[in-house]
Amino acid sequence: MCGRLPGVPQFARGSSLLEEAYELADDAHSGPGGHKDTDIGHPAAVAKLLDEHGFGQEVVAAGLLHDVLEDTDSDADEIVERFGPAIGELVAVMTEDDSIEPYEARKAEHRARVVAHSGAAAIYAADKLAKTRALMDGGGSVSDAQLDHYRRTLVALREAQPELPFLPELEENLRAIDADRQHAARR
Repeated sequence: MCGRLPGVPQFARGSSLLEEAYELADDAHSGPGGHKDTDIGHPAAVAKLLDEHGFGQEVVAAGLLHDVLEDTDSDADEIVERFGPAIGELVAVMTEDDSIEPYEARKAEHRARVVAHSGAAAIYAADKLAKTRALMDGGGSVSDAQLDHYRRTLVALREAQPELPFLPELEENLRAIDADRQHAARR
């Protein structure tokens, strides 16, 4: 499979694990089984952040796959079968339990589960950093509930995994987003 996809990001090239994870994520997000408004851009940004900060290939692969179960028709068995139990566990931990309502309770349960798992916590922090970067680059808006979730995530990650390299920029981005929202509200 190595080298088969011309769109494989540089950080994944030459690694059969990362190329296969990219291929599955790309197919799942862009194929007929995708839900929501999803594409490979966000998972690739998360995986790139993880790679740039020296996380291992299993964590980077799980970063590529982290939204596959939530946003597509793919299932956990396929992830475990193709990538093994370690990556399967990371992806499962990164997947919200959509049976929990309301939104705030679902996010609180997910945060608590993720921050207790070092590999998943790294993916989660990279996920939030990639999302805030996209917001700051004009990539959509964020609701009050989402912004509150991002703030609570930062606090939980700082308490449980303070060594994560993404936290200072995430905090800076959240402050900038808050400032932009306050400025817009005054207009």
